[in-house]
Amino acid sequence: MGTTASKKIGILQMVLCAVLWSIGGVFIKAVEMNAFVIAGGRSLFAALTVVVYMLITKQKFILSRDTLVSGGLLAMVFICFVAASKWTTSANAIVLQYTAPIFVLIFSMIFLHKKPRMVDVGAVLLTLVGVVLFFIGSLGAGSMLGNALGVLAGMFMGGMFVAVGNTKGEEKMSGILLGHLFCAAIGLPFIAFTENTFSAQGIGMLALLGVVQLGIPYILYALATNRCSAISCVVISAIEPILNPVWVAIFDKEIPSALSIVSGLFLIAVITVYSVLDERMEKKKV
Repeated sequence: MGTTASKKIGILQMVLCAVLWSIGGVFIKAVEMNAFVIAGGRSLFAALTVVVYMLITKQKFILSRDTLVSGGLLAMVFICFVAASKWTTSANAIVLQYTAPIFVLIFSMIFLHKKPRMVDVGAVLLTLVGVVLFFIGSLGAGSMLGNALGVLAGMFMGGMFVAVGNTKGEEKMSGILLGHLFCAAIGLPFIAFTENTFSAQGIGMLALLGVVQLGIPYILYALATNRCSAISCVVISAIEPILNPVWVAIFDKEIPSALSIVSGLFLIAVITVYSVLDERMEKKKV
């Protein structure tokens, strides 16, 4: 992982990444467009950001099975998250997406035949409890659909991690670029048959989402993973589900229910503690 100084840089990169990720909810709520159009427009600006970065750093675009799979799954993460942010509270959308590590575990057991440990089973059961609490606290039809999409975002993200676990370092940015391009290709055609309010302010917000909230953070994330451990990235990324609803509460006056707040904090604690225990147990095997 490099020197102590290098790790500190990686931690700072991950902290900035998580903070920038966290502003997504408040801007998605503010854009008066269809959720698919927002996802597609945001990813179009993000793709341009990644292309500029790859040109500056002279990175080659790599088209492979791994980059195609990671790109396809990442596009579904983007679409499901934006739709969830529109149809449920931002707190619910982001915390339910944060269940991705549990889906990594479940898919590893199903597809990679990884034998579960007691700590794995406990983490899955506790996570399911947290998710059920979310749905109990949001019985309205819109909220239920938004919550379901939040869970799907976590599932697709977990699937992406499992599918590209052996992806080479130089393929990371190509996979991210493909994810943005696929999302733009899926989302933007919805302009033709959905109601949208286009304005300079709305386009500006899409550009801000694409460049500042998605493009730059994913570049920082790719750099951070080369400097610090995966567990460090997971733990630091918990900043996002904590700050996201805070920004929305301040600027959009959207206050999640008490049950959503409790279940959200419960889920964040479960995932964080599980991630720390998992790395410690893996280290003992070495």
